[in-house]
Amino acid sequence: MHSTFNLSRRVERWVGPNSAVLLLVVAATGAVLFMVLAGAFVYKNTRSLISSAGWVQHTQEVLASLQRVSLLIERIEYRTSLYRATGNTEHMGRAHASASQLDTALAHLQFLVADSEYETANLKNLRSCTQHINQELAVFTVKSELSSTQQCQQAIGLMTDHEQGLLEERSKGSQRSSFASIGTEFAFVSLSLVFLVVLFGFLLRDAILRQKAGKQTALTNERLARTVNALEDRAYESELLTSARDELQLCVTVQQVYQSAANSFLRLLAGTSGSLCMINNSRQLVEVVSTWSGTMAGSGQENCEESAIEDFHPPDSCCGLRSGQTRWRQPGVSEIHCTHFSGNAPERYLCKPIIAHGNTLGILYVQCPSEAAVAAVNLHMDGLRQLVQLTGMAIATLNLRTKLENQSIRDSLTGLFNRHFLQISLERELARAARRKQNLAIFMLDLDHFKRFNDTFGHAAGDTVLKAVAEIFRSSIRTEDIACRYGGEEFTIMLPDVTPAAAYERAEIIRQAIASLRVPLEKEVYAEFTISIGVALYPNDGDYADVLLRRADTALYRAKRQGRNQVAQYEESTVMS
Repeated sequence: MHSTFNLSRRVERWVGPNSAVLLLVVAATGAVLFMVLAGAFVYKNTRSLISSAGWVQHTQEVLASLQRVSLLIERIEYRTSLYRATGNTEHMGRAHASASQLDTALAHLQFLVADSEYETANLKNLRSCTQHINQELAVFTVKSELSSTQQCQQAIGLMTDHEQGLLEERSKGSQRSSFASIGTEFAFVSLSLVFLVVLFGFLLRDAILRQKAGKQTALTNERLARTVNALEDRAYESELLTSARDELQLCVTVQQVYQSAANSFLRLLAGTSGSLCMINNSRQLVEVVSTWSGTMAGSGQENCEESAIEDFHPPDSCCGLRSGQTRWRQPGVSEIHCTHFSGNAPERYLCKPIIAHGNTLGILYVQCPSEAAVAAVNLHMDGLRQLVQLTGMAIATLNLRTKLENQSIRDSLTGLFNRHFLQISLERELARAARRKQNLAIFMLDLDHFKRFNDTFGHAAGDTVLKAVAEIFRSSIRTEDIACRYGGEEFTIMLPDVTPAAAYERAEIIRQAIASLRVPLEKEVYAEFTISIGVALYPNDGDYADVLLRRADTALYRAKRQGRNQVAQYEESTVMS
């Protein structure tokens, strides 16, 4: 140890103060020289290995070519044997084709063995026998035999044995070159392996960190994508609900509401079919008022099958109406079917009650052809709930408006228009008749001795008679005519655009219908009803509404005075008693 220390001190004194730089230069130079020498050695071994591999490949190619020649000779022999056995000329054609290929294969083989005198001599013998085969094929018949194939195979065998020996020798040389190259490269690999292990450790650490960061980024992107999709769906639902609300506000009849709602459900629930079903006034029948059928966006499917639901009764046939809650019928969720289908019930459908102001108006029926459609409906369930609420409120509002309008312009007992509506309509129809220069007739009608009937049989019987009389009025007049209850048992009918003769004829028809009226009440049937009718015409009997009504009333009293159950027209000479 002391001697080693002294040696290092002597080397340090010899090197001087620039020992670190010199050592670095020496190390770098040695490394460069080592790499150059090793590279040259590897290059030499590699060249030798490539040369040996080339000769091995060349020998293998010669062997493959010899094998092909042998195979072609065997095919010629096989085809000629088939020809001799069957007499089919097609086999001879294939034998000639193989002979042509044999010439090509021999030309290629000659090119490959041009560097070997031994193989060239053998190839001459092989060519000689193949030429003899071609000559035999030229005059070959079903009774002929090939006599040169064995000689060709022997020549091929000699060449093959020679090439096999060369292949073995060259393979050993190539193997020696490989071992030398491997030994040289093993040192480099060993040294490089240490560096690679260290480098791989750093790379592996970075890769793990990058993988973790990538997974976290992918997870974040996935969550962001789901959030964006959810926001897009919410925005689409919001836009659709806003559009549906605006459309529903434009509807003036419940039929328009039904159709508008069906269009909105089609847009919201793409890929489904369904129906809007409403409970009728008797609360005993549920009627299909509108339907829809569509496809999923981008699915490429044909139109969905039509909604399977039809009008049904009683309402309890629907499990949704029976429970009062939204109900899915699908495999694995509920196996109980509603009974409101005319044929086989579908596998997947939704029944959602439509409720407004605490009253159940009907149901929304949604039919799904697949699980994907079910998932789409569940995805838009909140929007579906809001759209159902909007639809229910629109229907309830229009029903309430219609009810209020009927209460304001119609008589609650008979369903005819009331006196207030008559006054408004008469002013409008008189102005229209004046513009168009048309006639207009006013009937004042009064049931004869109705007060006596009412006092005798009671108000309930009287109300029934008034309803029956109102039905006769409705069935006896045109759509554009207006029948009103003027008060008590007195009625008024307005007939626009009618001639005096037609007006009188219409009044007579009504009188005769009342005379034929039969009203069943409990166990009795009431008959012998009559009516008196007074008629006034525009413009002959007056230009103003109150004048026409007064003169029609005057004509009515004249009919009463003349014995009732008759039609009387207004006359200027009429004197009121």
